[in-house]
Amino acid sequence: MPEWLTVSFQVLTSFIIAFAAIKVLNPVAQDIGLVDRPSARKLHQGNIPLIGGLSVFTAVLFAAVIWLPNTQELRLYLIASAMTVFIGVLDDKYDLSVRIRLVGQVIIASLMIYGVGAYISNLGDLFYLGDIDIGWLGIPFTYFVIIVAINAFNMIDGIDGLIGALSINTFTAIAILFLLSDQSNYLSVALIMATALLPFLLFNLKLGRHMQSKIFMGDSGSMFIGLSVVWLLACGTQGDDKAFSPATALWLTALPLMDMLSIVIRRLRQGLSPLKPDRDHIHHILMRLGNSPRKTLAIITAAAVFMSMIGIAGEFLQIPQSIMFALFIAIFAAYHWALTDTLVLKQFLRDPQQDKPQYHEEI
Repeated sequence: MPEWLTVSFQVLTSFIIAFAAIKVLNPVAQDIGLVDRPSARKLHQGNIPLIGGLSVFTAVLFAAVIWLPNTQELRLYLIASAMTVFIGVLDDKYDLSVRIRLVGQVIIASLMIYGVGAYISNLGDLFYLGDIDIGWLGIPFTYFVIIVAINAFNMIDGIDGLIGALSINTFTAIAILFLLSDQSNYLSVALIMATALLPFLLFNLKLGRHMQSKIFMGDSGSMFIGLSVVWLLACGTQGDDKAFSPATALWLTALPLMDMLSIVIRRLRQGLSPLKPDRDHIHHILMRLGNSPRKTLAIITAAAVFMSMIGIAGEFLQIPQSIMFALFIAIFAAYHWALTDTLVLKQFLRDPQQDKPQYHEEI
């Protein structure tokens, strides 16, 4: 069978199973109380099923088992993903404490690092002095990266469609880089992930007459997405046969990463806990500037796609990693300054009552 036809069947399987899973899980979630209820910080209408993560994982699991080679690496990734989704579902249902969630994330990271053997030890040539190899320090560094990625995608989940759109962008960009390097197995996983997210996005935004039952991603989904992103980035940037540089990986997750880091820096400067919920994320600020949720979604998604295109172009044109890293830091510095130090935005940031979030954030 031609490779393009195999990939077509893989993504079609992923889409169909994700769509069917949403239809099956929707009434079940309502019956067992796996829903997001309106509150002072969640101003949506009615109880919304938190099944996005479950539907995406179900699709990835079945598509991977049906179409991908049965390797130990894939099996351990699926086991780690199942544990991630399980902990996320418990959190969605029972609202686990931050400590329990962090312990769960560390356990999951351990399975990926020691079981799959996927950890980040080579940071690339970030300062034009040659590759930075941190050796065994790559293990604690990878723990940190996994927890950061999980919470970056969780924090960005603040308006309808945002986590779905940004995740699809990241996985599609990863797939393009694997395609350019001719690594078909990881290419398939990235495309299966991106396609499994499409039905969620359609239902989350209620696009189409068959998608009028609104659903949310839930912590199970944001945790699963974060884990999968780190695994694919680790596979793509490490080893002798790497598909792209670590500096490029930053551009593929630019918006969730920049938003989280900027929030953490602002909170620490104010003497607050980095995990304290607030309404100062990029989507909140854009809406306080007068943009509708859909326009905010379009602006952030367009920016994320543009950033990914910069990363892909830098890799394709073989721009030195040090230049790509310096440019990323410069853009982040400008982003952070624009959201914290301009007089116009300070005026809005002082009045959180102007913001009306549609969903939750934080780990």
